[in-house]
Formats: sequence, C-alpha cells, structure tokens
Amino acid sequence: MHSDIDVSADDGVALVSVRVDNDAPVDRRVRLRNRLDGPVLPPRRAGVPEPGWDNEGFEGVVPAGSTVALGYAVPLSPPGDRDAEAVDADGLPEHAVDVETLGRADESDEAADSTPEGAIRSLGSARPPADAVPVSADPPPTVSAPETPESAPDTAGDERPDPLPRPDPDAAGGERSTPSEQPTDADVSAAVETREPRDHETQRPSEPASLAAVERRIDLAERLDGASVADAAAALSEAERGVEALESLDADRERLRRLAARATALADRAADADPDVDALRRLA
Repeated sequence: MHSDIDVSADDGVALVSVRVDNDAPVDRRVRLRNRLDGPVLPPRRAGVPEPGWDNEGFEGVVPAGSTVALGYAVPLSPPGDRDAEAVDADGLPEHAVDVETLGRADESDEAADSTPEGAIRSLGSARPPADAVPVSADPPPTVSAPETPESAPDTAGDERPDPLPRPDPDAAGGERSTPSEQPTDADVSAAVETREPRDHETQRPSEPASLAAVERRIDLAERLDGASVADAAAALSEAERGVEALESLDADRERLRRLAARATALADRAADADPDVDALRRLA
C-alpha cells in the first residue's frame, strides 16, 4: 500500500489531498493523522463530517485493489505564531500527513453507520425543495385588463369622455349606423382590451413564473452562503441551474425593489379610489 500526498496553501488555508492505493488482495484499514499546525476541517454532508473523520484526521477502509482519495483543509496560523516543530504547508507534502496501515479490515468495519451523524447524512436537509412548496402569494394567472396598467383610467377616459349615445332610428331615417360612424360599448371595450395588453403583456402574464424563478435563485444563494465544499456541491447538483444563476442576483434585487414600490403605489391608489359602483351599474 502506498500513498500520494499533495498540499497547497492559499490565503492562510492549506488544502491537503491524499490518494491511498491498496494493491493487496484484501481490504486494508488506514489511519491519516494531520501534522499541520491547525485544526482539521473535514468534508461534510448535511452539516456533519463524513464517516471516518475526527479532529486529528481520518480512519477507514481501503478496498482491495482500489484507490481512495481523501481531502481536507487546515487554517494555518500566522508565521509568527507557529511553533518551531510546526510543519509548513509549502514544505515537503509528505511531512503534512502521516499515513499508517492498521492491518487487514474485519467484518465489523463494514457494518452500517447507526450513529445520529450517520442518520443526518443519509436523510440530508429537512427543508423541502422550493418547487414542492405552493406559493399562495402569487396572483391568479388571469387578470382583467382594467386592473393592470397605471394608465388604464386615463386611457379609458381618452377613448370615451362622455357616455356614448345610442343611434336614433328616427333621426337617421331608419338606417342603422355602421361601426365606423357610431361605435357601440362592445366595440370600445374590445378596442381597450386589445390595446392595453400590448403595453403590459410582457410583464403581467409572466409575473408569477418570474417571481418563482427569482425565489429559486435566492434560495440557492442562501444555501451556498457560508456552506462547506460538500454542502455547496450538493446544493448545486440539486439546482436546476449552476453557479451562473447567481450572476443575476443584483438585477433581481433591484427588480424586486421596483416591483415592491410599484405594488405599494398601486395599493395606495386602490385605497383612495372609491367610486359609487351601484350608481355606475344603474347607468350601464
């Protein structure tokens, strides 16, 4: 059994990788002891260390004829605070880790991990996926045209400032007026409905789906914020998009603020508007 060790240091943190090759026909148990001046930061899953890791290093089984790759991080102390016997990460890599063969692995080494940490690792995060949670705050998919744009009252007022009179058969000599001469209420409503969505159809229908996508990106950013390497890899593997989805967080933040300001302004206008609906219904 032999091993290959590689150590790299960047910004006060040493990254140690070890490849243990078991060329024997039987499973072997090995022990890795960290010799760097700093605590061992092992890989984690669901917030707990992977099986076999402790404060000093790793102990586990390398299958027969197989190679096991291991890695961990060590925060290094400032050069002035290190002991005389501390090993520098920039020195010889083989001095950073002690790899010891403990002998042939027995059947107890293959037993299932029944510890609480093992249960947490197998179950993973208790938070349900974002797509499985119903979003009750989303508006219904169909929205009436008069409620959508801010300019709807002004536009409707420009089209019909006064109630449209119905054609007088006696004055017209019994002839019906054509739509071009005398538009009806249905014609005006159709004209308003066909024009108003042109200014806002790219925003309203896509609003629920857009907010859901923004929520998924923010959820991914929260999971990756301060996560370990293993947690970050798990989160990215579960996400629909990779790290490139986080590049639009700044734009999402500004868009949500503009949307909140517009929603507040519309809510204030809706609170101030109090038309006499019963009287208008009688006029109609």
